[in-house]
Amino acid sequence: FAVVFSAIIHDVDHPGVPNAQLVKENTRCAQIYKKSVAEQKSVDIAWDMLMEDRYSDLRACIYQTEEDLHRFRQLVVNTVMATDIVDKELQALRKARWETAFDSTAETQDEGVESDDRKATI
Repeated sequence: FAVVFSAIIHDVDHPGVPNAQLVKENTRCAQIYKKSVAEQKSVDIAWDMLMEDRYSDLRACIYQTEEDLHRFRQLVVNTVMATDIVDKELQALRKARWETAFDSTAETQDEGVESDDRKATI
């Protein structure tokens, strides 16, 4: 369900211009998020909506524990962030994960490293 939810929300309130343009124009969103601007804004807006009282029944179907909630959010954030295909750092992380998963000769990288610029994450 996290992937379907992510697909639905990944362009919520998208301004129709690339993230680089948003940063160049120093938009309010760019000031808040710095990187993957449109993607992070989409997650924030959609997540805030999901947390509204009117969606309590849906949330009860999605997760039952705090651990489930954390995992669901992690999957949603990572899936939506993956749609930022221009971000070089994300490209490098995707490539490293691919190599780790499918290339037995690849060296593994520390996957515990997270970017401080990911404001939409928990």
